[in-house]
Amino acid sequence: MAVRAENLPGDIKTSAAQPPAHLAAQPPATAAAPARRRARVHTRAALLDAAEAIFAERGAPTATIDEICSRAGFTRGAFYSNFRTVTDVFFALYERKTADLLSGTSRFEVHLAPGSHPADVLERFVSELLAVIPADTQWYALRALFGLRATTDPELAALLREHGEEFQRGITPVLERIAGALNATLTPTADEAARVIIAAHVGSVLQGPFVDDPDRLRHAAVLAALRGVLSPT
Repeated sequence: MAVRAENLPGDIKTSAAQPPAHLAAQPPATAAAPARRRARVHTRAALLDAAEAIFAERGAPTATIDEICSRAGFTRGAFYSNFRTVTDVFFALYERKTADLLSGTSRFEVHLAPGSHPADVLERFVSELLAVIPADTQWYALRALFGLRATTDPELAALLREHGEEFQRGITPVLERIAGALNATLTPTADEAARVIIAAHVGSVLQGPFVDDPDRLRHAAVLAALRGVLSPT
């Protein structure tokens, strides 16, 4: 037979009506969620850092799951909680680098002093733009290797295109601000102009190891490409 609380002695009645003090002091289960999210973010970042280091050492996006886990200090379970395959890791790295690049370009400001000569302004714009876009030769080499694989892998090609277009969409407003400051338009379209600039930059970075002054080549290539897509209005 069930015992009703009102029939219990006072001290027992209180404990039946309210949870014990040590349980009442416990925070709701949801309070632990932020800590779990922070731990997950830390784990994911550590796995990405480990994979990036291995890729850089080998000069190719090749590594086993066990190698990545060992370098990061986590188990395979931790890996599978964040990724399915090593290819997933590469694309997560791609997203992280794209986010870093877009963060830099978002801080790019266009200032045109009265009486400035357009040629001088364009030179300065290119210098400032390249200052926020790193010349990461290793990374672009890895992208190129994945690009070769994509020629026979339609799914991989689609993913590469998607990530490439994300950066293109981020850089287009920067180029539009430069064109506006110079009273020019981007040709044939702003999107195509952005692709031309990106191609010039990536190509110059990959060509850098073969020249005496990689920074000068990078600046010259992007400057020439930018001049080519700007049309006076």
